[in-house]
Amino acid sequence: MNIRALKISIFILAAGAALLLYFFVEPKNGILPKCFFHELTGFYCPGCGVQRSFHALLHGRLLTAINFNLLFVLLLPLIIYFILVFVLDKKHSRSSFIYKSNFSIAIVILVVSFWILRNLPFAPFSWLAP
Repeated sequence: MNIRALKISIFILAAGAALLLYFFVEPKNGILPKCFFHELTGFYCPGCGVQRSFHALLHGRLLTAINFNLLFVLLLPLIIYFILVFVLDKKHSRSSFIYKSNFSIAIVILVVSFWILRNLPFAPFSWLAP
């Protein structure tokens, strides 16, 4: 087995294990880790609610997933695209738009903006909190 096939096999096994874990384990039951940033500061980070959102998506509850973390749901197709390009198409991945500096800057601005807005204590921004 060559190295590329081994990497793809390991990725498929890890992704399958993660999917099974998040399908069968309810994130709020205490087995999965809690957000260290939220536990320490009381503020929501951009990733707060992602575990519960992913669990809801795997169970077909799109609106619940959006309520937990809107940014994750919106960026999930992009995340999947990034993973597929990185894992499956190593030769051409560097020419993908995800490696352009303007795209990286836009993602950083989007994530930081979401981080700030979801911590504002008034509507409509408070609706972004998980």
